Amino acid sequence: MRRNLFTACTLVATLAVTQVLAASDACLQRNRLQSWRAVDNSTMVMTDLQRNEYTVRMNGTCSNLVRPAALLVYRTWQNLACLQSGDIIGVTAPGLGLVTCSVAGVSAGAPAAQ
Repeated sequence: MRRNLFTACTLVATLAVTQVLAASDACLQRNRLQSWRAVDNSTMVMTDLQRNEYTVRMNGTCSNLVRPAALLVYRTWQNLACLQSGDIIGVTAPGLGLVTCSVAGVSAGAPAAQ
């Protein structure tokens, strides 16, 4: 009886820890990036090849981000690496200079509607 209870408790604890780890595991690889769109000057939504969405928040504002023809220049994000806090992304738009922006964080899913 005690052995069955111990086994059940261990299984429940393992499942709970796995769910918590999976919820915080947002890995967007550069070579899997399909598209992106700006939400505002400090937030964008990136979509991978499997149509999974990721919310990318920037440190401070990134002024060129909301420009219609903005282009992203990945300074530190390597092909197989997950986009993470501290990565540098340059944003340029026609007629405007390059603005260097730093990633504050990446989370799975699109941001909640406001």
